[in-house]
This record gives sequence, structure tokens and C-alpha cells, in this order.
Amino acid sequence: MIMLLALPVLLAVARAHRYLLVYAPSNVLIRQVQRSRPTLRACATLVVLAAGLLVAMKAVACAVAAGAPGWLNLVVLVLAWDAIKMAWVAIAVLIGCFPGRALASSPLIDS
Repeated sequence: MIMLLALPVLLAVARAHRYLLVYAPSNVLIRQVQRSRPTLRACATLVVLAAGLLVAMKAVACAVAAGAPGWLNLVVLVLAWDAIKMAWVAIAVLIGCFPGRALASSPLIDS
């Protein structure tokens, strides 16, 4: 009986998850960057975007600490998560800019 009640909720969550994967602006940007050729300009842009997200996160967190509504804590979490995603993609793009050098200069590989 409980599964009959939980099934519509699970379907709604799955549909929302799929929608966010396809249409969330950060996911669209990440797909675009992954499709294009890795450049240092793209890496720098992603680092600046991640820094901007961190600044916005700090501003919202300070507002919450000063007495803003508590639901803004969710905005802080989303901004932090997007900043982390952008930083990881920037690292991946930076590594992609130098595909042969990263592997060749690794101390784990004997030449």
C-alpha cells in the first residue's frame, strides 16, 4: 500500500531530475564546454564564473546570518554546488588543454 503512495512521488522526482539535467543553466554550460575544444580562455572563464558564484554565495550567506529568511540557505547550497561544479569543469578543461604533457610528465610512468 505504501508503494502505491510513494510511486507518484518517485515519478515526480525522477521527472524533475531529468528536467534539471536537461535545462538547468549550469548543466547546459557544462555540456557546451565539454562539446567544444578545450582552451585556456574557456578555463579562465569557468574560473571567473566559479569565483563569482562563491562571492554570491558569501553575500547570500551573510544576508541569512543578518536575519534574512531561512529558505535562502537553499540558495546558498545551490550556489556552492554550482561553484564546485564549475571549478571541477575548469580543472578538466585545463587538463584537456595539454593532453600529452600531463601524461608524459607523470612521475608514475617510467619512460
